[in-house]
Formats: sequence, C-alpha cells, structure tokens
Amino acid sequence: MALTSYQQKTQFLLHDPNATYFSTSDITTAINTARGQIAMEGQCIRILLSGGTITALAINSPGTGYSGDLTVSISGSGQQAFASGTISGGAVATVSLDSGGWGYITGTSTTVTAVGSGGGSDATFTTTIDNSLTTIPGQEVYKFSTANTLAQQTAGVQAVIGVISVACAWGANAAMKPILQQMIWTEFQAYYRSYNNGMQNYPTLWSQYGQGVNGSIYVWPYPSQYSQMDWDCYCIPIDLTDDSTAEAIPYGWTDCVPYYAAYLCYMDAQRFDDANNMLKQYTMFMKRARAFSEVPFVPDYYTSDA
Repeated sequence: MALTSYQQKTQFLLHDPNATYFSTSDITTAINTARGQIAMEGQCIRILLSGGTITALAINSPGTGYSGDLTVSISGSGQQAFASGTISGGAVATVSLDSGGWGYITGTSTTVTAVGSGGGSDATFTTTIDNSLTTIPGQEVYKFSTANTLAQQTAGVQAVIGVISVACAWGANAAMKPILQQMIWTEFQAYYRSYNNGMQNYPTLWSQYGQGVNGSIYVWPYPSQYSQMDWDCYCIPIDLTDDSTAEAIPYGWTDCVPYYAAYLCYMDAQRFDDANNMLKQYTMFMKRARAFSEVPFVPDYYTSDA
C-alpha cells in the first residue's frame, strides 16, 4: 500500500481529512511506527534467507556470433539459480538474474554460460555472491545484522529481527540440509558451551542470544567447514517516505496500519477514549489478518489407523 493511501485512511479514522488537527508529518510518523509494531507483533514480513545466494549478475564480455534464442545457465556448488538474457548485434546485450538460488559458497567455482540457439561464444559474466549465511570453520556466533544485506534483496525490508528456524547443509557434497535443533540459551550454555574444547563438526544445535536487530545465533559444534545455512526470518520494514517507497508488509496486515496510527495520534492528543476504540479495532484486524493467513490444512489425506 502507498503512503498516501495510509494517510487518507488514517485521516478518515481521525475525522480529519484536511489535516486540521493532526499534521500530515505527524500522521506519517504514526504510520511508520504502526508498521514497525505490526511487523514485530505479527511477524508478517517473513523471508527464507540462504547462504551462497547470487545477488547480482553482470556481463563481463558480450561475446560474438550469438543468434537465435539465448539460454543462460549457472553451475557450481549451489542449486536453483536461474538467469535469462537477450542478444543484439551478435552479442549478449542483457542478462537478468531470475533467481539467486543457494549454496554457491566460498571457495567453490560458479560458472555462468550463455548459449545461443543459432550459435555464439566467448560471453563471460561476473557474479556477486552473498556468503553472510555460510558457516565459517571454527566460528560459533552469527549476528542477525550480517544477514541484512541479503534480507534487503526483498524490496522494502530493513533488517532481520528474529529467526524461527536454522538449517545447515552437511555431509558429502552437502547432500543433506537438516533443520538444527533449537535450544533456549541457558540450556545451550549449560550443557553444550560448557565443553570448552573447540569441538568442530557439522552443527546440530543452535540458540538465539540477544533480541531484535542486535540478536545473534550460536551453533554447536563449531563448524568444521564452509556450509550453506537457511534462516527462516521475520523482518522489519523501511520507513515510507513517499508513494514510491516499497511496502514489504503484505495485504491483510496492511489493513491494521491505519488503526494503530490513529491510536497513536489520539493518544498524543490525550483523547484516551477514542484511542482505546482504535486499539480495539486494531486488535480485531490483527486477529483477522492472522486467521486469514494461516488457513487449516490436512497434512495427510491417506493416514490410516488400520
């Protein structure tokens, strides 16, 4: 939703369409505060971040003799990276990264190849790979902030504030990627970090330490090699400054924003009864958003007790 739409809906709730009693700047501040509240409370900006993701792809040399349809392929240690491109004047004119994939980790070769259906050769490319969620041998702690650059690949996202689950690739050729067992910090500290012998292997456990943007995860055992991690994260959005700013909060949750913004404005004006009514409406819309975003499902239609 655009900033202007939020402003108009909030002004409607405040019975102040001409910004007579509440300035547009104050309403905008309330809207952005409300958006942060909803993102944290609802955990609605959820992103699966993966180590070894290709974040950019550029033409290094356009090659010669290309014609027909262009196929761009990416190979290396990772999976699920896809790209496409166009041909002009016998050379590769453009290349687009359609999916960054995962697992293209430090110390491995990543190759991009362009093939024209009518021929062509010698086009080369440069890849930019984000390894912020790749384990480092002997490194125990990984801060949320190191994943922010990767999170910001999603339009409108500012920072990671929480991690729901962690998976880590391990085994020969990273053939498996199990979810690690999560433990509360005190238990993790008491039973596993108490082994002060620097044990290294594939991590099997993780625990969160710290809160919000300053949070981090600890893994045990210490990693013995570079491996790709998946973090299931929830994030906070960037502030809206005009209608061109991307909104990361999905529909359903966006309906909650004007009510919380109006609540903040009424509280600032010391109109406590009106503020309380807006807070009640906000709570109702938050419950509605949660209910519609998590519909019931049957995990297995063929389970039988026979």
